[in-house]
Amino acid sequence: MKAVVIGAGFAGLATAIDLQERRHQVTLLERRGVLGGRATSYRDAVSGEDVDNGTHLMVGAYAATFDLVRRAGAEDLLLFQDDLHIDYVDDRGRSSLDCPPLAAPLHLIGGLLGLKLPWVVRWQALRLWLAVRYGQPPLGLTLAEYLRRAGQGREARRLLWDPLATAILNEAPERAAAILFYNVYREAFLTRREASRLVFLRRGFAELHERMARYFQHRGGVLRRRALAEEVVLTSGRASGVRYTQRSETREDIRRGKPGVQGFLEADAVVAAVPWNAAPGLLPEPWPAQPPFAGLSRLGGSPIVSVEMWLDRVVVDRAMVGLRDSEMEWVFDKGAIYGREGPPQHLAFIVSAARRSAERSNQELAASAEASLRRYFPAMAKATVTRSLVLREADATFASDPEAEALRPGPVTPLRGLYLAGDWTATGLPATIEGAVRSGLAAARAAEAG
Repeated sequence: MKAVVIGAGFAGLATAIDLQERRHQVTLLERRGVLGGRATSYRDAVSGEDVDNGTHLMVGAYAATFDLVRRAGAEDLLLFQDDLHIDYVDDRGRSSLDCPPLAAPLHLIGGLLGLKLPWVVRWQALRLWLAVRYGQPPLGLTLAEYLRRAGQGREARRLLWDPLATAILNEAPERAAAILFYNVYREAFLTRREASRLVFLRRGFAELHERMARYFQHRGGVLRRRALAEEVVLTSGRASGVRYTQRSETREDIRRGKPGVQGFLEADAVVAAVPWNAAPGLLPEPWPAQPPFAGLSRLGGSPIVSVEMWLDRVVVDRAMVGLRDSEMEWVFDKGAIYGREGPPQHLAFIVSAARRSAERSNQELAASAEASLRRYFPAMAKATVTRSLVLREADATFASDPEAEALRPGPVTPLRGLYLAGDWTATGLPATIEGAVRSGLAAARAAEAG
């Protein structure tokens, strides 16, 4: 089978690798020179370190992702916690969710008991565990509604669930679909102890994608960068190929404005592994107005804002810290995660569901990040910020509200030979790396089945 995969993010790479391993002829088109889609990175020219377009955290439950990484020979890039450990700081000091090495879900219960929380909050956390473990899936509810029905009070939400859920779903609990949090909770906390531990990447995501791309090409796959897919060609109601424009790849040709070259790839199967708002534009009329493509415009997007900051000394002494009651929700010591100790310290701050923050200037956001350090970390009193960068992803993820669940399509479309992949498809998960990989594998199997 000849297959064309459009988009070289996690979903597209998973699709392409899976099909290539099954001895199909696969061409992967990526419109940019850098791979990774909405989870990528670049090398900072000043520091020489990798800068992600938002820190994308993984957990041990990402079985499909880690299997793909292992197959590509890139497992050395993964840094696993032994057991789930999350540090928090607020005006009352530090506390940690430190889960002991017990079988799930006892490890979570032990971690919650050891966390510095009012006893009423610990009891409410146990009530939520019981609701998720034995209750019915919360279909059609927002997470805020579900938490209220599960007896979670204001302090339980502030100290536990709101920061965690917003980071997972990239949506405020008042808007987010409860079923997505419910599914993640079950997979991460109720299956295996190892499923809940955090997993960091020792390099930027671009390095991981390059490793996967080399593996794909080594097996005979064709990767075309800066290849802009223009249209999925239909013949007798079936996807038969892709028209694309091969744009200049060298800096010299780009500087000279060398025009792109038109091309066509014949295919037995086409997989569109592109963002939800780009998929309808690949189709000729009248298909963009037909289901399921017509509903994709109603998915909407949710932004992420991140601040990269370099300090002249070490201020944050943990790889990751949750910042309660702060605009900046989490801070990561990227230098330490990348294996570098000592100054300058490279920190990354994240704001999820950042609709309000996205409207603020870069100077205001950098000042907010610095203020959070001065508020919570005494060592900041003698430190100096040497440099900062602000990165914005306007549509980092789809807006995961309850209405969106009915709009998320599966891999198979009404057009024969055309399949969809992406974290926005009907994976049962929020917009995560694992959801993207699973969608790519589902699209590959659907394409193979024909």
